[in-house]
Amino acid sequence: MARIPRIRGKRGIAVSVLSVVLVGGGVFATLQMSSGKEPADALADEVVVGEEQEDEVRVPVALSAARITDLPDYYHATGTMEARRSVDLNARVSGQITGLNVEEGDWVEKGRVLLAIDPRVQNLLVEEARVKSETAKLELARMQDMAERGLETERALEEAQQTQQVNQAMLELAKVRLSDHFVRAPFSGRITVRYVELGQTIEAGAATLALADVDPMQVRLFLPEKVVRRLAVGQPVEIRCDVDAGTAFESVLERIAPIVDAATSTVKVTLRVDDPAARDRTGSFVRARVTTDVHEQVVAVPRKALVSEAGATYLFVAEADSVRRVDVETGYTDGDWIEVLEGVEADDAVVVVGQGGLRDGSHIEELPDAASLRSGAEQTELASN
Repeated sequence: MARIPRIRGKRGIAVSVLSVVLVGGGVFATLQMSSGKEPADALADEVVVGEEQEDEVRVPVALSAARITDLPDYYHATGTMEARRSVDLNARVSGQITGLNVEEGDWVEKGRVLLAIDPRVQNLLVEEARVKSETAKLELARMQDMAERGLETERALEEAQQTQQVNQAMLELAKVRLSDHFVRAPFSGRITVRYVELGQTIEAGAATLALADVDPMQVRLFLPEKVVRRLAVGQPVEIRCDVDAGTAFESVLERIAPIVDAATSTVKVTLRVDDPAARDRTGSFVRARVTTDVHEQVVAVPRKALVSEAGATYLFVAEADSVRRVDVETGYTDGDWIEVLEGVEADDAVVVVGQGGLRDGSHIEELPDAASLRSGAEQTELASN
């Protein structure tokens, strides 16, 4: 190839640039002649190849099948776990505590003696009353025998009977006063508070112990009147404590108050909690989930399949190796599954993981682990049905 002479100055620069353009054009013309296509067609082929490569990219996803099920509607409320009965046991007499038989947390049966307030003086008074009563009985028997033989008047016999009755009443009174020196459990329950110590001197009326009837427990809720209208006594209610949200206690709606609070427009509803595990939760803050309605045999999908964006809710339905975007309207939900009113049929495979990389028509590839888990779950559901 002949060398192009170097030319100084601006004219030389222009000639050099022209030479480069001519050389490039020759190469481009050579490519055009060898391919038999116009330059624009060659560029179009490159674009088409790029699009085909892009379409071949498959988004990894996890799928789950829509199903037919019953879905409830819930009203959520809060309350406190309470004992059905809770009382302070007060001393009826003054004196020193000489016996203390229980501690906080102890379970006691009805009638058990929980503590004693020095009963020694009253014991002696009971014994004195007993002796007088026995003496009066003997005297009455003697008077009756003499009256039968005509040796005693009717009036003397009546006086002996009255004396015996008075002494018997004094004995019973002494026994009652003796019982006041002992604090007994009025019902079976758990000791929740101990206010006194052994050896302490207390006054009459002082609180000694607190006793709670924790079998069953109860929860009181204050619900809007319009919600209460859809409830029925005897229906189950699920409750959970904030400190252990993973543990649910089954309860039953036991009572609905017959009045509406004018200030709050709420109605008091009492739940009965028979679960033995709830007996140690007195005072715990709980959340109740009350069923107010049920939609039966509706199409439902996992709640995590839904995508909310710009005020719209949609999901992706898998069809062969691609997906179709479906805008949906939803209904009731139980937390894990949600009702879909239209756009999805039972057994449709919906995307539950990987929606962020999808658009309408995207190609997908189901994750192997997700596919095995989904098939196992479906087999378990079929077996249970």
